[in-house]
Amino acid sequence: MPFTPTIATRISLVAGLLLLALVVYSALMPPMVMCGGLDPHYQPIVAFELARSVSDLHAIFGSGASTCREALVQQFTVINMADDLMFIPLYGIFIGFFLVAMRARNPRLAHIGIAMVIIACLADYVENACLFRIAQNPDVESYSLTLLAWATGVKWIFLAVPGAIAGVLLASGGGWRWIIAGLTIAGALIVALAIFHPSSFGRFAANGVTISWVVMLFANITGVIRPNQAARIE
Repeated sequence: MPFTPTIATRISLVAGLLLLALVVYSALMPPMVMCGGLDPHYQPIVAFELARSVSDLHAIFGSGASTCREALVQQFTVINMADDLMFIPLYGIFIGFFLVAMRARNPRLAHIGIAMVIIACLADYVENACLFRIAQNPDVESYSLTLLAWATGVKWIFLAVPGAIAGVLLASGGGWRWIIAGLTIAGALIVALAIFHPSSFGRFAANGVTISWVVMLFANITGVIRPNQAARIE
């Protein structure tokens, strides 16, 4: 039995609220202590994901074995496990069911977005496997470091584009709603800059995705409050 827009919106909302709870919980945790010279404004896990060289890794883990590095590796291991078990499934459900709720507006576009989200989730699992291997020895170039660039690029882009698609679908009513599409498209462009020039824009990658996620979460809340207009911002 296919999901109705109302049911899909509710599923997406629950996943979105759980995601928000995870983000808040993470924000309340003590900040990670870097062992190298990483910019303190750069989110550590994003810096690790966008590492492209041993020097990038040394900015995170330091240039040699140390107690600091051992503790940091353990922290990243916990983060990656939580990502595999909770964060990835939740954002996949959140975005995927949001697009399911919106597919009547443009089925082809919605289905493209859903397929991209599934690919993003799979790429994220590959990314985490690479991160785990790299953390064991961040002092050498490796196949995992090379593969990481591809997995990370696919993940971020295939999260950003469905976010922009969601904005376009929400804005299909016209009028001021195209501001929504503009915001989500701008978010996707920020992610693209982060992927293609991580040294300058990498720290903004999460912000680019967050824009569309906030839009979708707000739309879900509106859709549940006004079920006859599910997943629609009025």
